[in-house]
Amino acid sequence: MGQPFADRIVQAAIVLKLAMTRIVTLLGGTPEQQTALGLAIAQWFAGQQQQTLLAVPSPATSLQFLIGSSEQVIGWQPKLLSERLAIAELLATESLNAAWQELNRLVEPYLPQELVGKVYAAELVILPGMDTLLTLNALRVHYSSGEYDVIVYAGGNSQDTLRLIGLPQGLAWYYRRFQRLLDQLDLNAIANAIGGPIASAIMAANIDTQKVRERFAEAKEWVDRGVKIAADPQRLSVYLLTDTTAISTAQTQWLWGSAQQVNVPISEVFCMGEPTPEVSRTFAPLRISALPKDWSNWQRLVSYLPDLNQLGVAPAPHEFDETQQQVRIFLPGFRKEQVKLSEFSGELTVEAGDQRRHIELPPSLKGKPVRGGKFEAPYLIVSF
Repeated sequence: MGQPFADRIVQAAIVLKLAMTRIVTLLGGTPEQQTALGLAIAQWFAGQQQQTLLAVPSPATSLQFLIGSSEQVIGWQPKLLSERLAIAELLATESLNAAWQELNRLVEPYLPQELVGKVYAAELVILPGMDTLLTLNALRVHYSSGEYDVIVYAGGNSQDTLRLIGLPQGLAWYYRRFQRLLDQLDLNAIANAIGGPIASAIMAANIDTQKVRERFAEAKEWVDRGVKIAADPQRLSVYLLTDTTAISTAQTQWLWGSAQQVNVPISEVFCMGEPTPEVSRTFAPLRISALPKDWSNWQRLVSYLPDLNQLGVAPAPHEFDETQQQVRIFLPGFRKEQVKLSEFSGELTVEAGDQRRHIELPPSLKGKPVRGGKFEAPYLIVSF
C-alpha cells in the first residue's frame, strides 16, 4: 500500500523547510569576538520569529561567559536560551559516537564481523584532522533535522572554518577524479591482490558491489548538495569580521580571498569600530557595518546589526567569458607571487591561500590549451 497522504504532506513540508534553512558563519576576528557576534546574530534571527540554533565548537567557555552561565553545561543536545534560540556545543566525542553508529548501519550489510571486528563508539579516539569532518557531520545532522530556520556556526578558528566550508567541494573533486575507479570497482580482484585472511573474509562475505556503488552514489548526492549550499549566499552566508587595525584588516582581506578558493561569495563586513578610509578601500565593493568595540556586551551588538535578510552584492568567485575565451578568477588580498595556476584533465587548478581549488571548465573551453594567465589585482585572468 502506498505512503499515506498525510505522511507525504509532512515529508514534503520537511523537504521545503530544509531547502530554506540558512547557515551563517564568520571569518576573522578572535574566537571570543566571533562567539559574541554569533550570539548577537542568532538573537537577531530569533527576534525575526525564526527558529535559530547557535552552534559552537568545544570548549564553549566564551559562550558560557557571555550568557552568564559559567557553571551550566551547554552540551551536545541543543538547549533553549530563549523562546526561539537554542545553543549547542559541538563535542567531537559525541559527534564521533553518532557518526560511528551511522557508519556501522551503512556498512553492516556488506562487511563481515570478522573483517571489521567489534568496535564500540565509546572506545574510539579522536585523531588530528577528524574534528573538521565531525563538525561538518554534526552541522549536517542539525540541518537535516528540519527544526531550524537558521543555524549560526561560530567556529572561532577561521582557517578551520574555511576547510569546513570547502570540504564538500574537495570531496566532489575526489569523486570526479576517481569516478572511473569506483565504476570499475571489483572487490574480488582487490581481495586476490591483498591475499591472506582479509581476502578470505572479503570473499566469504559475498559483498554486493552494486549496493556498494549505490552507497557511493548516495554519498555523492549529499556532497553535491553541500557544494550547492556553499555557493548560494541565501543558504550559506559568510560574514567577515575585522577591526580598524592594519594587521586585522590585512588578515581579514586574506580570508576574503581564501573564501573565494572554496567558492563562497562574501557580501558583508562587520567592523569593530567606525571603519577607516583604509578599511573601506580594502573591502570595496563590500557593504561594511560598524559595530561597537566592546564585544563582551553582545545584547548591545544586536541593535547595531543591519537587516541580515538583505544580502549585499558580492563579486562572483569566478566568471566565464566564452566570447573572449577567458576565465576571470576573483582573488582579493593576494599578490601575483602568491598565486599558482595549472591545468589538469580539463580543469583549472588555482593555488592560493594555502588551498587548491579546481574549476570545471564549460564545454566551449574544455580541452583547449591555456594561452596565458595574467594577474591584475584582484583578478587572475586566464586566456584560452
